[in-house]
Amino acid sequence: MKKKRKKLKLKIKNLLPFFLVLISIILSHFIFHGEDLKTFLSFILLIPIFSFFKFDGRIPVGYALLMLILAAIVLAFYNNENLANQLAIYAYWLLVVGVVCLTIEFIREKGKKK
Repeated sequence: MKKKRKKLKLKIKNLLPFFLVLISIILSHFIFHGEDLKTFLSFILLIPIFSFFKFDGRIPVGYALLMLILAAIVLAFYNNENLANQLAIYAYWLLVVGVVCLTIEFIREKGKKK
């Protein structure tokens, strides 16, 4: 029983950063309707969460690449420029979050080596 619980806890910890990024995207698009400040805050709040819990900073970068691909698909096939622009903005903020998190990881690793 304890092993099952421990495995479940480990799975949840591994999937949590993916869900956090997804929640930020969903909040920004469906709840905040792309409002600048609220969108900015929903993505920037990921930085301290990812840094504190030492989640992989490449996850937001991966989502950013996915958003850019989706933006290209939406623009090419559906000709919806507004949605494509919004997806590109989300990609930008995810890249910012990813780069900042990776920089923090780099500085931590550099400090451990000394």
